[in-house]
Amino acid sequence: MAEWAAIFGGTGAALVTGLFAVFASRFRKENSDQHAANLRRLDDISDRICEVRDDVKEVRRRQDDHLEWHAENG
Repeated sequence: MAEWAAIFGGTGAALVTGLFAVFASRFRKENSDQHAANLRRLDDISDRICEVRDDVKEVRRRQDDHLEWHAENG
């Protein structure tokens, strides 16, 4: 009887461990996919911020040029 308990106990433990490993692997993959998607979004946001920064610098430069024009032309 103890031999059967050891067989079923070992098999049950292997089954539970195997199922846990499968679920953990699946969640890890989904998590990696989510991280990759978030990284793409952050890169896009970073690119857009750089574009806005460049636009603001250009507006500031034009404003400075315009103010100089007013100073020279009264």
